[in-house]
Amino acid sequence: MKLTKKLIISNTILFIFIIGFVVGFGALFGNENILIGVSTITAMLMLLERDLTSHPVSNTMKFIALNVFMGIAAYLTGFNVWLAVPINLITMFVISYSLLFNLKNPLYLPFTLQYLFLLAMPVAADAMPMRLGSLVFGALAIMGVQMIANRNKVQKSGSKKVQLICNALIEKIRLLQTGEPREDITTQIASDINSLRSIIYDKREENYYLTEEGRLKLNISVALEKIDILLDDVTEEELDQKLLEEVILTLQLAADSIHDKEALAALEESFDTMLKKYKAEHNHKLFVLGMLNHIGSLQLNLKELTSIEKGQANVVKRLEQIPKKFQKLTISEKKSHTNSIKISYAIRMAIGISIAGFITDFFDLAEGRWMMFTLMSVIIPLYEQSKKKMRDRIFATIVGSVAVTLSFMVFHSNTARSIILMFSGYLMSYVKTYRYNTILVTFSAIGSVALITGTTHVLTFERVLFVIAGVVLALLINKFILPYKLEDANRDLREMYEDTIFEMTVEVDRKVKGGGNEHAIKNLLLIANMIEDRVKLNNQGAQSKESMTWLKHQRRAATTLFELYGWLHQHGLRESNIPAITPGLEVLLQRTIPESEMEQAITEMEEVIHATPRIEDRMVLSMLVEVMKELKGSRSVMDDGM
Repeated sequence: MKLTKKLIISNTILFIFIIGFVVGFGALFGNENILIGVSTITAMLMLLERDLTSHPVSNTMKFIALNVFMGIAAYLTGFNVWLAVPINLITMFVISYSLLFNLKNPLYLPFTLQYLFLLAMPVAADAMPMRLGSLVFGALAIMGVQMIANRNKVQKSGSKKVQLICNALIEKIRLLQTGEPREDITTQIASDINSLRSIIYDKREENYYLTEEGRLKLNISVALEKIDILLDDVTEEELDQKLLEEVILTLQLAADSIHDKEALAALEESFDTMLKKYKAEHNHKLFVLGMLNHIGSLQLNLKELTSIEKGQANVVKRLEQIPKKFQKLTISEKKSHTNSIKISYAIRMAIGISIAGFITDFFDLAEGRWMMFTLMSVIIPLYEQSKKKMRDRIFATIVGSVAVTLSFMVFHSNTARSIILMFSGYLMSYVKTYRYNTILVTFSAIGSVALITGTTHVLTFERVLFVIAGVVLALLINKFILPYKLEDANRDLREMYEDTIFEMTVEVDRKVKGGGNEHAIKNLLLIANMIEDRVKLNNQGAQSKESMTWLKHQRRAATTLFELYGWLHQHGLRESNIPAITPGLEVLLQRTIPESEMEQAITEMEEVIHATPRIEDRMVLSMLVEVMKELKGSRSVMDDGM
């Protein structure tokens, strides 16, 4: 992480806000509920990456219901050691299953932490109204921050992303002109496009319908991505320096036009000039035609975006029913549920916390809660990642314990110790590596308890023992109870990606036949990007060249299918040319077609293109060939043993 003045100021302000919120929460609801303030502020910050403002009332009610459910469940566990086992089992399963997602980042951490806090600090019956009140307030606070920070996220963050992508494409063109490496900027562009689509994905109504602003910004993202692909694939013979300079100008105007109507007018004029110029020159190079097509799409969608009246950006056009495949399913579409990452993680976490809670209560272990906290941190969805976390957790606990012991031996006053603990908490915002961040967490946790109890040595020794016990228990659970490995995740995500591409092809086929569902094709493109992000996140630092190549082919196929659908929607297809495109679609709909037959179909389709007079129909056929080539490439990678 690059340390800048802006980062230091923002982290300092954030730290002050966190301290102020937790102290204020404790003053309002009492010290026995102050840890609920800690879990609430953790949830607030974690959930900021997710836009929950589409359904503020229903989401608020869900958070309230979840928090109250946890509060009552934790209270009931105090009546009987044996009763606590099924209660903990059910509660942890509900939290873990409902807040882990196949494609989006999980949200279970702050709520699991909150439940463990509730177990660690039980209250009597007369204090339950205040506890439940604090939990309800926590849910309201989470959604309150959402409404402040994320209410217009598609408009604010989405527009910034569009500008960033335009500027990055300009930089990429400059690098292309000078012959410098473009790998880093290409990765940045793909990441920004995926981030923009993730923002659009979160803003959907009923987890399906896109807002008008979301629809247009998704179209803009596709136009920009297709420009990026053209820049990747252009040959030296096709390179046209004058065209590149004109593209730079249009991209700069596109970036400015989001907030400047004069720039939008200049963009229209610039594109019209380019179009007339290349038509007059009868320039039919694929690079030139493709660039004009994508810039035209970019300009049209920007024009429509800026013409949306205030208050209409979040309007949703429900012109179609939600297809069954997009409706919420039960647990899984697979015959066996045991391979589901959600089921696997939820069962492991529920069993782990239930066992640790039983041991702690049955033997009345004052510091047994550290075993539960350890289980929470090292039982994670993917088996391979949990093994590293186990080693890091033991290392961090020992180092943190020694550090706090030495610090408290040197500094004896409570004031000095409090300052040290606050500084440790502040440093957490800069340290992102799990191993070193956990050292600071351990330092702060032991130090905070030591301040209250006045002891350090016994607490430190006991905590290390319980952390080790938690790691051993987690190791056994992760290894023997429904282990979900990286290989399983990659297989499931590959199958999901292939299914998504197939469904996109089905939508294009329906469009050719006069049907099609615009919201469906848009959802499928968003899902394709979410799958790619998840594959990359799961395989950080361990992704093979073959896997990256396969993802590249899949991504291009998805983007081109979306573009093809949009082209058919805008320009239509002559009925006389439907027989020409149908064989290509039939090939794509055959999921197990041999490579030789795919190659033959591509050759035949290219011959049809040369014999097709209407340029709009030639564009359709060209896009279809492009998809066929990308899918042939991805299947070839799979056959070679990715």
